[in-house]
Amino acid sequence: MDAAATEPADAAAAPPGAPLEPLARRSSRRLLRSCRWEWGVAGIALAAAVAALWITLRASFLSYPSWLAVQKADFIIGPVGVGLYWRHRRPDNRLGLLLIALGLVGAVYILESSTVPALFGVGLQAEAPIYVMTSLVIIAFPSGRLDGRAERLLITVVAVTLLLPAPLLALASPHLGPYFSISGCRASCPPNGLAIWPAPSWMPQLLDVQGVMLVVIPVATACLIVSRFLTGTPPRRRAMAVGGPIALVFVLTQATYRSIFLVTPNGLTETGKPVQDAIQWIFAGARSLLWYGFLFALIVAELYAGGVLRRLVRNSLPPPALRDLEQMLREPLGDPSLRLGFWRPSTLAWTAADGTPFVPPGAGQALTEVKQDGHPAAAIVHDVQLAEDPELLQAAGTVALLALEHANLDTAWKKSLRELADSRARISQASDLERRRLGRDLHDGAQQRLVHAIVTLKLAQSAFKEGDGTAERLVGEGLQQTERGMAELRELAHGILPAALTHGGLRAGVDAFVERVDLPVEVNLPSARLPAEIEASAYFMIAEALTNVMKHSGASHARVTATVDDNVLQVDVRDDGAGGADPTGHGLVGMSDRVAAFGGQLTIDSPADRGTHVQARFPLSEAGALQTGLEVGRKPSGDARDPSRSISG
Repeated sequence: MDAAATEPADAAAAPPGAPLEPLARRSSRRLLRSCRWEWGVAGIALAAAVAALWITLRASFLSYPSWLAVQKADFIIGPVGVGLYWRHRRPDNRLGLLLIALGLVGAVYILESSTVPALFGVGLQAEAPIYVMTSLVIIAFPSGRLDGRAERLLITVVAVTLLLPAPLLALASPHLGPYFSISGCRASCPPNGLAIWPAPSWMPQLLDVQGVMLVVIPVATACLIVSRFLTGTPPRRRAMAVGGPIALVFVLTQATYRSIFLVTPNGLTETGKPVQDAIQWIFAGARSLLWYGFLFALIVAELYAGGVLRRLVRNSLPPPALRDLEQMLREPLGDPSLRLGFWRPSTLAWTAADGTPFVPPGAGQALTEVKQDGHPAAAIVHDVQLAEDPELLQAAGTVALLALEHANLDTAWKKSLRELADSRARISQASDLERRRLGRDLHDGAQQRLVHAIVTLKLAQSAFKEGDGTAERLVGEGLQQTERGMAELRELAHGILPAALTHGGLRAGVDAFVERVDLPVEVNLPSARLPAEIEASAYFMIAEALTNVMKHSGASHARVTATVDDNVLQVDVRDDGAGGADPTGHGLVGMSDRVAAFGGQLTIDSPADRGTHVQARFPLSEAGALQTGLEVGRKPSGDARDPSRSISG
């Protein structure tokens, strides 16, 4: 899940405008460097396999040189190839490294095809570590670990039985024969060139004990495989369902083949010879199928995990609630005790899917963290044996992240709806209050003056008729009242949208406002025109911020700046006042609503005794314009830009 995040990182590391082909080439080089040792191991294995074919095919003293050449090459290339793939798919699983080590030990086994006595003796010594490594791989499958006492005890017995006597046998036995099923010689094998002293008298008894153990060990291994399968949880049984049976066939065939020579050292008689030959070849074939069984088990696990992921994604449409996700994951993963936890950045703690405190894993359980962008996002508490099937855990983690993302989006969507509803209510209330204020101002101011002017002019009309000489005074008084009323109407209109703003833009409007402010204000605004609605919103945001500075901050200086970058207008108002502004205050909430109405965002930074920084960001892109019903770059009409002109006529 985090691996997908590496691709954007590569793109981000490239210089702007870099072509795609060099980026791809650079990524390929990085991949080659990271896997350099694996490529080296693969090259060594391939060369050793070719050498095994060439040397063994030329060894005429062997009973089956052609078949043995193929087997020896497969002893190297098979485990190494499967181990590299296993490590690539499950890098945290040690089984891949064990298989690689087994294949590299098999490279020494090539020397058993040499006619040089010393090299032949070295090749014989490779059989013991191959046997031990093969047993270790079988017992450690599929986790790559020896988890229980029985597993560790069995491997200890194998090592003591085969590795400890091996040097003694090599140094004291001038004539040794191969143990593997089809590696025997036609007549007599080359002498053991490592022998330097005569065999002790108790050597036959040691060989007899070793022969018995070569039957006991595979039988015990078979019992362990069956026991682990029968007592394992569904995840373990599913993981062992493919590789386990092949390993079981191998160890049982091995025990049967060794039993024949334990009872009859020279093998079965002529009547039983066909049975012995059949067991011999089944034993040889099962050994080669062993690592390919592990490969097939891994492929089946990946296919099964892919099917589970498809089913989970299909069942999660529509996305389930987090509290229902646990139950949905338990059945396909085969773990009825599975639990989910989610990381809450607000509390810096894990919580359960239902919001209760998260309970850590208990006995027989493990915890797997699921990360998103390199940070913890979810946790899966599962049966410890489910760790043997990490592809299923990855599928569960993917679905958990999808559900978490949906829950976060749903929460954010509902929060946005609530904020939008609250913002609309506040805007509606503010609009209603503004209409009432305008009504009062018109009624108490301009309307009264105009009524007075009308009455005065009517009196002047009567005075003209009577000719008493007061008409001129009354006309002058009426004109004066009319002019004052028009001035008040014009002032009200400018309060709605100042003429400097509508005619000259944001910079002219702010300059005109700053002239009336009793505070030094540094203004740095672009002179280019912006959409009229954005200019008005930015103007009133700046006006409200400077008004708050004068009323509450005690500042000695303020600065207003604005920039346009990537179709975003950013407006900053800073002061050196007392700070500590309350973001929930009526004025700041109104500013936030005004900015949000145009798809923008308002942030307020006001630490105590360090001044206040108010920043607003208005989108000027086509998307932002569509949201607000604007057309970017559109010149506003004369009426929209100067409502005072339509009022004053």
